[in-house]
Amino acid sequence: MTIMKKSISGLLTVIILMVALHTPGQAIEKLLPSGDELRGWKITDGPKVFVGDYLFDLIDGGADLYYEYGFNRVLSVNFADPLQNTIQAEIYEMTDAPSAYGIFSLTQQAAKWSDQYGSLSVVADDYISFWENKYFVILSWSSRQHNNPPSLPELAEAVSLKIPGNGTYPDIVELFQPVSGGENAIYLKGNTALSNFYYFDYRDIFEIREAVAGSAGKYNRIIIGYPDSEQALRVLTGAKQNIMDNKRFSDVAMAFQGFSFRDNKGNFILVRQVGNYIAILVALDADIAIIPVMDDITLKIENLSQ
Repeated sequence: MTIMKKSISGLLTVIILMVALHTPGQAIEKLLPSGDELRGWKITDGPKVFVGDYLFDLIDGGADLYYEYGFNRVLSVNFADPLQNTIQAEIYEMTDAPSAYGIFSLTQQAAKWSDQYGSLSVVADDYISFWENKYFVILSWSSRQHNNPPSLPELAEAVSLKIPGNGTYPDIVELFQPVSGGENAIYLKGNTALSNFYYFDYRDIFEIREAVAGSAGKYNRIIIGYPDSEQALRVLTGAKQNIMDNKRFSDVAMAFQGFSFRDNKGNFILVRQVGNYIAILVALDADIAIIPVMDDITLKIENLSQ
């Protein structure tokens, strides 16, 4: 969750708003429900729109992740419902629907997803988040004195109805659907995102620009796409050398079309290049037979090129 800094001056807020409101496209404030739609509600702080580097003024850490996915602007506002419960709403506008899906999928990777709001949503006791089109929305309690009426769902429904269009899934997510029920398909667009799923190195050793990841319980999988097989092979070779030089990893060995190694927790990791993809499996259970799983992924990739 994000934390609003208290030190933003009135003048800075005006400047931010002036810059943001001249951004081409629909004014993001139009995604807020009106007073007529939420009778008895009132805005207690904002709305404030942050663009460019001003995102750092809203988020204490983590802004780089949004930039990696493709960040346009974010609207932040605090509401008070008729019983004086207060809710912070943040509406992130990303460059496109796949980018918004990506930031939703990564930040909500461990939660249970549903289609209750927008195209995908997470509904928890203290917050609701959802993805719709090129928007990622987080609604959370700032203070909660009364349980009734259920104002957080009411606000989520009102905002989701304001967002036009439908979500478009990233192509690589469409190609590699989750292999088990309940596995969330996480879209990665860079090394910062990858490191938030599984940490290899602060350096971008896999030169990742687009990948799909997921956890099937006993293992994690990562499938990275490249423009062609030549680049995939070059990256595989360089990644192996970096893994060999990294003291966090051991037992590096040749494997079919790739290599294997262990991390500092003893997890067995298998890396294989198949065409213009690199597939990575991290065994989280010593009893899991990881090679047959990799063979299934290999067959699927090979079938894509036929």
